[in-house]
Amino acid sequence: MIKLKSNNAIYESLQNKRVVKLYVDDSFNNKKILELANQNGVVIEKLNRNDLTRRFGYGSQGAVAEAIPFKTYNLDNIIKCSKEVKNAVVVMLDELNDPHNLGAILRSADVFGVTAVIYKNRNEVSLNDTVATVSAGAINYVKCCEVTNLNQTIEVLKKNGFWVVGLAGEATSDLKSIPKDVPLVVVVGSEGYGISKLVRKNCDYMVKIPMSGHVSCLNASVSCAIVLYELSTRK
Repeated sequence: MIKLKSNNAIYESLQNKRVVKLYVDDSFNNKKILELANQNGVVIEKLNRNDLTRRFGYGSQGAVAEAIPFKTYNLDNIIKCSKEVKNAVVVMLDELNDPHNLGAILRSADVFGVTAVIYKNRNEVSLNDTVATVSAGAINYVKCCEVTNLNQTIEVLKKNGFWVVGLAGEATSDLKSIPKDVPLVVVVGSEGYGISKLVRKNCDYMVKIPMSGHVSCLNASVSCAIVLYELSTRK
């Protein structure tokens, strides 16, 4: 089980019938959550605020849900779903370890209609309660695909018609150079190291986000959101 502390994450997980038990403090009065929990037959346990904090730590908004772990999808499923969408976009994460970044990327992916988010199943962030909280419920709707090797995954995606675009501050091309009317993989690297050398080598394009301020880099999730918005304006 995973623990959810955000009311948005709890509500969306209730919508998807993933909540097993709900803990609330004495003053919790979110009618949408309570009514949906009752409709779903979810057991609700009331605790005083101090006991809720003592049991689950800080960060809740008056409720904590025990939920079924989030489902992940295999690459074949992602490719199949992508073929059902015109100009599908898939986000690939390389060496991303911050759950807040992953949660924010899932929110952007949901907003801009991304087919899936792909990341390695080892040495990277996975779907946990922090990701779920930051995603504000988007984790229930965006397909997440865990793979063993990104470069092998890129090879398979290319064979299925995808073009691969990597983000790098030192790239010479900007977002306008991203090809249109083709399925795309957008590769986002870590803030500290960017995209790894071999993944970069396997990208068809390397592009940068034009910046005119004093700060030379953007948060990974912010960079991803900017690119996804740019792509969404072309549809």
